[in-house]
Amino acid sequence: MDSSGSSDFDSRDFNMTRKVHPDRLTQRWEFQRGYKRGKKYWNRYLVIYVFKQSLYSTRLGITVSKKVGNSVKRNRLKRLIRESFRHSQRRICQGYDIIAVGRSAAVGKKCQQIQASFLELLHRAKVCKPE
Repeated sequence: MDSSGSSDFDSRDFNMTRKVHPDRLTQRWEFQRGYKRGKKYWNRYLVIYVFKQSLYSTRLGITVSKKVGNSVKRNRLKRLIRESFRHSQRRICQGYDIIAVGRSAAVGKKCQQIQASFLELLHRAKVCKPE
């Protein structure tokens, strides 16, 4: 601070805007819309809610409850779900919001098991393109 009481730093140096991935659901209202108006599918490891929206891209939202485990386990499960979505993204039809909820049975499972589970749910939801 100088003698006038103002500080020397420029507020433009601290731009706090966050870049958000365009294929992700981030707002609470988007999740609520998916839960209320989306169709629910589940298996042993995951629950997904599929909601047809008017955008051209398909977006993913992920939630994992604190009941599932500590933060390390929850974050690993979120990474596995995100990777499963990335691998199956070219097979998914455009224009859907997909909310994936990790279940406690998925903790400690291999990436291939989560991918197979996620793909199975997508096929049951009929959001995959015909091959």
